[in-house]
Amino acid sequence: MSRESFDFATARLVLVNIPEPERIVSEMTKLVKPGGVVALHEVDWGVHLYDPPLAALERLLRLFIDYSKANGIDSFVGRRLPRMLRAAGLADVQVKPIARVYPLGNPRRMILLQFAENLRDRILAAGLISDSEYDESVAALKIHFEDPATLVLNQLFIQAWGRKP
Repeated sequence: MSRESFDFATARLVLVNIPEPERIVSEMTKLVKPGGVVALHEVDWGVHLYDPPLAALERLLRLFIDYSKANGIDSFVGRRLPRMLRAAGLADVQVKPIARVYPLGNPRRMILLQFAENLRDRILAAGLISDSEYDESVAALKIHFEDPATLVLNQLFIQAWGRKP
């Protein structure tokens, strides 16, 4: 792709899955023309609100964050978006936070169970928790999320964008 060829470059939930997200932001900035916009939508794992509290849930969240960190992944990349955009040379950086409560029946309500299933083998192989403790935590979380009285606000999403001068 030619440098400065595009009016707009965007990515959604890419940076949270890769080491060195700054490199992607830098490349996106190089691809847009002067006056062009780079826009990103990322997650920040720093905001999870659940009520009532559940120790198994806190244990799994900590495991996911620790696993990510050990593999060079920044679970809190959303909060860094504005800074990364400015560091890449963009101006007029704007930010929009998005937080949603997921009622019973909404598929996003169970997203942490999907993460638990997807990461199970890797987390166990890393020796971060025993098989039985992991399975007990996941089972407790499933019961908790199936309770309609449990408040589930999963993750904060951050949208940020800036213009290339």
